[in-house]
Amino acid sequence: MPPTQENPIVIPPGFPPPIIPADDPVTPAKVTLGRDLFYATELSRDGQHSCGSCHILSASFCDPGNHWSFGVDGRHGPRNASCIVNEAYDTAFFWDGRAPSLEAQVPVPIYNPVELDNDSTTVIESLSKNVLYPPLFTLAFGDGAITMTRIAQAVASFERTMISGSSAYDQFREGDTSALSDAAKRGFALFTSSTTNCSACHSGVNFTDDAYHSTGLEFQYADEGREDVTHDPNDNGKFRTPTLRNIALTAPYMHDGRFNTLVQVLDQYNRGGFHNPTQDTLVRPLHLTQAQMEDIIAFLESLTDSSFVTRKDFSNPFN
Repeated sequence: MPPTQENPIVIPPGFPPPIIPADDPVTPAKVTLGRDLFYATELSRDGQHSCGSCHILSASFCDPGNHWSFGVDGRHGPRNASCIVNEAYDTAFFWDGRAPSLEAQVPVPIYNPVELDNDSTTVIESLSKNVLYPPLFTLAFGDGAITMTRIAQAVASFERTMISGSSAYDQFREGDTSALSDAAKRGFALFTSSTTNCSACHSGVNFTDDAYHSTGLEFQYADEGREDVTHDPNDNGKFRTPTLRNIALTAPYMHDGRFNTLVQVLDQYNRGGFHNPTQDTLVRPLHLTQAQMEDIIAFLESLTDSSFVTRKDFSNPFN
């Protein structure tokens, strides 16, 4: 069922209502403005980058192909941009969870010197000079005042409409037993079994527990992860569990994009990590066979929602 002017958020069967703050209700006018702002190059210092530069629709709003995400002047940090699919259900944002809401998340890349590298005064001036925006702000908020708070609310409203839940797995979940191949069914059984415990962290309709885990990627993490936020050494190398929705489309994988394929990811987990001091006890050698790993990958591929990554109302309106 496509979105309508009255209902800009489409909730798939079996999904709960998304989290929407009382002070930022989702409205069609706000979503329209937020979509334009998501792709607006006025948000960047060089006028060439936008949120959509690192969050690509065809890759489920991930940054495909780049181990690190690149901002103005080719700068980059140590991480690959997080996927923003189904963020309407998340309770914290970024790999380290430093933003408590979508509204708090939106300005961070705008101000970050290795991302859009801009400031609020320049952003507001640039948008005010574009005849497109004052009328859109008026429709969304009742008057044409352009503020960073309103920019954040509009972009957050657009991002809350990015709900994916129409994959082959979802058809299977809704009762169509023919929707999954035999390999995918075996993979699903393994994924949810005590043998792998994958579903202990990749749980719920969004396949994430929204918690932080060290998965043993390194003996000592150069990127401190959650420790950057909490300043607790016990959080060293812990990162938010990413959603697995559309995972086959979102390579490279992990917070720093170190793995190019799902095979490499499963190999890492099958080995059980490097056993660093903060490694989660759930990460241990799995002793999976090649055939079992192929079945798990078949299940992961069944999470691809082709209708989501081709939705015109999510695409760049300026193209």
